[in-house]
Amino acid sequence: MITLWRIFVTSWKHLARNLWIALATIFVFMMALLSVNVLLGVNAMLEKVVTLLEEKVDMTVAFKPTAPDAILQQARFYLTSLPQIKSVSVISPEQVLADFKLRHAQDPKILSALRDLPANPLGAQLIIHARQPDDYAFLAQAIQSPQYAAFIQSQTYNDHQSAIARVHDVSRQVRIVGSVLVAVFALFGLLIAFNAIRVAIYTQREEISIMRLVGASAAFIRGPFVLEGLWLAMLSLISSGAIIYSTVLWLEPILTPLFGGSDAGLQFFFVHQWSRIVLMEGVGLIGLVMIMSWLAVGKYIKR
Repeated sequence: MITLWRIFVTSWKHLARNLWIALATIFVFMMALLSVNVLLGVNAMLEKVVTLLEEKVDMTVAFKPTAPDAILQQARFYLTSLPQIKSVSVISPEQVLADFKLRHAQDPKILSALRDLPANPLGAQLIIHARQPDDYAFLAQAIQSPQYAAFIQSQTYNDHQSAIARVHDVSRQVRIVGSVLVAVFALFGLLIAFNAIRVAIYTQREEISIMRLVGASAAFIRGPFVLEGLWLAMLSLISSGAIIYSTVLWLEPILTPLFGGSDAGLQFFFVHQWSRIVLMEGVGLIGLVMIMSWLAVGKYIKR
């Protein structure tokens, strides 16, 4: 226990002696961690955009004004029973007419023509939402069953596949660029950590020589420097975590209007994935830093 306590105290002494180098190392580690989490946050927002676009994809089936209500309800019941269906809503002829007038409120000719008609020329509609965008082709054929086809006036498919494809392309490009940035920051971070430890060892080379002469083991000499790398990694994790948390809280209300009043997905992602993120990034950073520290000290111990 005494030996472990001495190693612990010595590691903090090393950190204090090389404070400015330690701060520079922490800063670079923070940049690497922040770049990783910026990449994760952008991917989370892009996934949210894809989800919102997929929710807007729907198919409208317009029935003739003469279609009986029984046929309409039967078609709705039939579609609801299909596993590809997420939801089916019925729009009454009166609501369809009201929506049509609202869309053409700035066109007096159309409104005048509607007033001249003796009855509502529009029939009821079914608004169909599928579970997957690829299911609409099947549903378009399913609704054209002979028992319903005679009463259907038209079908429209509100397709957002091109927008979804563009978002996926942007997401892939962001992941590539982000991975390169993460690799660059990680490389610089490890190099700075390696050089910081070498400088610390160089300033204490006489102390290390004396420790070797009096019989100190290589593990006892390595211990403080390895722990120093551990403290640097942990301080970087804590600092970057605080920055990410405060930034997400600040950005979420700003981004909400851009997502149509829905949350941007940042807070949801980081709240539900924080343990996994901390585990992966923490283990990776701490492991690499401690290994680099061990190797750097070993080079000087052998001299």
